[in-house]
Amino acid sequence: MVSQVPVTRKTISALPWISAALVLYLLLFSTFALYHAYAENELIDSHGCQIGQWVQHTQVTVIIVVFVSAALAPVLLSLPMFHCSYHRPFRATASLRGPPSLFALL
Repeated sequence: MVSQVPVTRKTISALPWISAALVLYLLLFSTFALYHAYAENELIDSHGCQIGQWVQHTQVTVIIVVFVSAALAPVLLSLPMFHCSYHRPFRATASLRGPPSLFALL
């Protein structure tokens, strides 16, 4: 009697491809928008252009995020950190530090 083993295919997720396409689109759009705003001298005044306004809003958002992060950094760094590990005495882990015993292999 021949045993039949089902062949399973590894499923490929589309999420990495979708996220890579989205990142590439945003990178290209941002590059075009920044080039347009620089070429049309819209970094200070948008002259009513939507792309210039988008670049100005992005600049304001980045500045606000940087200022808030700089203001909160000393507070967050001064907070006591919680410990994720549990301290165990040496005698509790001394048997784990050597090569496997012969009795454990049998």
